[in-house]
Amino acid sequence: MNIRNFDLNLLLVFRTVFEEKNVTKASKKLGITQPAMSNALNRLRYLVKDELFIRGPRGMRPTQRAMDLSLPITTALNNLDLALSSLNFTPETTKKLYRISITDDVAPLILPNLINFLEKKSPNSSLRIRSEQGNDALKLLDSNELDFAVGRFEIIPSRFGSIDLFIEKYVCIMRKNHPFADDEKLSIEQYLSAKHLRVAPSNAPAAPIDRSLSQLNLEREVFVRIDLLTLAPSILESADLILTLPSKTAQRMANNYGFVISELPIELGKRQTKLLWHKELTNHPTFEWIKKQIRPD
Repeated sequence: MNIRNFDLNLLLVFRTVFEEKNVTKASKKLGITQPAMSNALNRLRYLVKDELFIRGPRGMRPTQRAMDLSLPITTALNNLDLALSSLNFTPETTKKLYRISITDDVAPLILPNLINFLEKKSPNSSLRIRSEQGNDALKLLDSNELDFAVGRFEIIPSRFGSIDLFIEKYVCIMRKNHPFADDEKLSIEQYLSAKHLRVAPSNAPAAPIDRSLSQLNLEREVFVRIDLLTLAPSILESADLILTLPSKTAQRMANNYGFVISELPIELGKRQTKLLWHKELTNHPTFEWIKKQIRPD
């Protein structure tokens, strides 16, 4: 296929149908009629000699050929958008969508200020917040599906830039009428005799406290385990459970719900929360501007 004879607008058609999985929604997003969108899609099918998208009960399902094409086409178009947007970047008028992955415990420390800043300084821009962490977040940065990732990254490949946002120690919290609520620091006997709440998805590795206890041939009783931190306050309010978590989040929850903070009986390594981005975005005015605003309150 000779690219000189290829209508590059068809790449926009491909990307939009791939994202929306619906021809009608894709045509509205591009501002063209549905017959025009269908015609463009048929031209694209003819050129690549593949159906690309097959209608199904959940919308237009991409073929394997479409899956193979999605990353290079999306990357090429995103790079073009990136290059053009940097030519005349003005925060007050930009319609840039900033895509950030962040954990639900760190999000309340960063997002309120960031949203407030964008409302005032860049009202036409927008945010897309996701929750992927670890290798999943790195893959999304590589595929240009994320601009930034915020979290605890122990190993950072050289292709990524990073800065430390803040460092925290681990503490534990409980309701104010918990039997141990009057103790500023728990003893190891108290900690092990208590029932615990853990916040972590099912595929998460062992928590730092559990790794440290394991090295001492000790184990705590995790009585309740949940996926989302947002559920923790209502559980802690209703039961004599202890939640071990980073100090900034613990302080926020203590302030909001009247919980008591106690020191752990053993010393854990500090938690470092980092901001990551792909190095190809370094010094890009569109991203340098917003990067300075991704920080805790």
